[in-house]
Amino acid sequence: MKSIKHILFLCFTFCFASVFAQQGGKEIYIDKVNDFIISYPDEWDLEQGQDGEITIYPPFSKESYSEEEDDSDLNENESEQIFEEKIQFTPSRWDGGDLEEFVEKNFLSANLSEFFDGFSIAKEGKEKINGYDAIWYIVNFNVGEERATSFFYFIKLYNRVISVSSFCLTEDFELNYKIKYLEIIRSTKSYLDSVQKDKR
Repeated sequence: MKSIKHILFLCFTFCFASVFAQQGGKEIYIDKVNDFIISYPDEWDLEQGQDGEITIYPPFSKESYSEEEDDSDLNENESEQIFEEKIQFTPSRWDGGDLEEFVEKNFLSANLSEFFDGFSIAKEGKEKINGYDAIWYIVNFNVGEERATSFFYFIKLYNRVISVSSFCLTEDFELNYKIKYLEIIRSTKSYLDSVQKDKR
């Protein structure tokens, strides 16, 4: 009887540990000026840019490059190294209309094929993210001889639109990036709303 209890205890302990291991740690990024909060995996690197833009880099985007490559390897892989897997958040003040008007003016009316070779919209849709309107697109384009896939999300938070763009090679999209990118994007919240909820 004692051994059965011991085995059950061990099973419970391992199951409990695996649940926490799968959850992983989270970092919270707060931008009080541009009124948004996101959470992202703590092993990813966050870099702040100008005007509230942030870029988050996954750890596995850097694993494929060795520091000990010679010059010929660097030249052959130059196009690969220019393309980085990442997700960017860019806040914009928007008092001029609804979210559809912002997307039309700042995304759909732009000639994105000038910046992205072979650019095409594969899917599009609308959803609510933490109660806020969002419009999204999945797009494909070429990176040298490779094919890349990106999310473009636009989330309206009061008088701000948070534009989100993510980048990865298409072959890695489903396996490594899609779920993680969506978790980060869908964590987007208003800072002011969070403060008001905490006061209640």
